[in-house]
Amino acid sequence: MTLTSYRTLCTEVYELTKPVGANYPDVPYFIEHLSQIGGRILEAMVGSGRLLIPLLEAGLNVEGIDSSPEMLAACQRNCDSRGLNPVLYEGSIEKPNVPGKFSAIVVTYGSFMLLGNRTSAIAALQSFAKHLEPNGQIFIDLGGSIPLMQKQRRERQ
Repeated sequence: MTLTSYRTLCTEVYELTKPVGANYPDVPYFIEHLSQIGGRILEAMVGSGRLLIPLLEAGLNVEGIDSSPEMLAACQRNCDSRGLNPVLYEGSIEKPNVPGKFSAIVVTYGSFMLLGNRTSAIAALQSFAKHLEPNGQIFIDLGGSIPLMQKQRRERQ
């Protein structure tokens, strides 16, 4: 059996193992870097809002997309409980149905690796390029690598 989307049980496990508001090393990194970019930001594969919510709370103009209606419902519940009103889209990142262009697109915590094959990965990257403003930036964390690189850079200084 191939996992093609997070459903109810996967969403429940995700929320237990990656709760919104926990201390994640990538959140400060993204707040710092995305704050400098400004403009609209798209979090692809937004999940239950683990990153989206702290970005919204930091005052960033961030929207989210996910292919799982269950994850989007969890994200909306988590936002509602914090008084946040996010812009969320249901859809695939390979062919996102989102309006306009973004200053940055973010895929975090190894979610990009869930695409499962080279064809899907290339399609996602091509769609990101089409949805970026000129000089827009793409951030893809393949599994916690950004905080590690940041730590190594501090150690070298």
